[in-house]
Amino acid sequence: MPMKKLILLSLLSLFSSVSFAQLAGDGYYRVQNKGSQRYVYVCDCTGSINYQATTAEMGALQLWKNHDRTLSDPASVIYITKKGTNDSGDYYDMQSQGTGVHQIIDYYVNVYQKTDGYFEVYAEGKYLCDNETSNIDKGAMGTDRKGDYRKWRVSKIGTGDEWFGITPVTIAGRKFRPFYADFGFSLKGSGMKVWYVYKVDGIAAVIKEFEGNVVPAKTPVLIECSSDSPADNKLDLVYSYASAPGDNLLKGVFFNNPQRVKKNPNAITPCTSSMRVLGEMSDGRLGFITRTTGNLDANSSYLDGCAALPAQIPVMTEEEYIIASAAAVTLAEKQKVFNLSGQYIGLYSMEEAQDLPSGIYIIGNRKLVVE
Repeated sequence: MPMKKLILLSLLSLFSSVSFAQLAGDGYYRVQNKGSQRYVYVCDCTGSINYQATTAEMGALQLWKNHDRTLSDPASVIYITKKGTNDSGDYYDMQSQGTGVHQIIDYYVNVYQKTDGYFEVYAEGKYLCDNETSNIDKGAMGTDRKGDYRKWRVSKIGTGDEWFGITPVTIAGRKFRPFYADFGFSLKGSGMKVWYVYKVDGIAAVIKEFEGNVVPAKTPVLIECSSDSPADNKLDLVYSYASAPGDNLLKGVFFNNPQRVKKNPNAITPCTSSMRVLGEMSDGRLGFITRTTGNLDANSSYLDGCAALPAQIPVMTEEEYIIASAAAVTLAEKQKVFNLSGQYIGLYSMEEAQDLPSGIYIIGNRKLVVE
């Protein structure tokens, strides 16, 4: 069985003994273990399953305590949608982190009602559970525990205390989060903006503000916030796979899983010299800078194909870029140079003229002082 199937089979099993009618309709949900209170995260798309031995390697599904941790992490978001009803009951599809049950295994899953609001996971002769019964933060998906450790709760995002917000990083005095997720969204927080890059050259990475109310799923963007608190930077999650802007040059990555028990290089995106990530340039300006070690951050956007460009590329708006481009042309363009006595010195670019002997010169109707 392809390794990707494990993740979706495990996730769909979380719902295999509760009816969809018990949930609050199609939407985005979080899954929490009753016994440990840990939440499920989809942290990569690899694994293995042995039907004969009824064993599975499920390190790609992580379990973590702390509800606050879920609030800004797309790995905790699972979309559930009812597809219909047949003789066996309701059946549904699930999506998370760039893949889906029907897409991977080519069928939908029937679900059956439980009466206590929780559900037990029964997969190939075993109940899935949180195997870690101590009070540490990280759990482990397994099949050895009973009671509350094999019971699960589903909570719809956007209701009660379940919401999604952006936790930004301050870069060059502004608050940003490079972002890439398998859900569409609209902004709720005040002072928030969504940007993307539509032009890159040696002068700048030029950004444009996203137009429209809903950013489609799988659209790599830069989210700018006015607050450090995710509670002030909330998103409304929207099921939308509409076309993203055709001139968006950003790319996105779902996974970077340093906690993975069984690592697979195909499930993450290692940094290379051709990549640039949002950061602070050596002169303190906002820019895209080279990151050549480690892996790209999970659920983040980045630029690629920049090997021939500078290691640090400043971020500019279109207006700033026009001014910078004009200045760059002036610097490179050869013009007549005269001294203050009106004597013609020769043709020089502004940069070349800096190497003239000390003195005051006139170049392109400008005064140039060379010290």
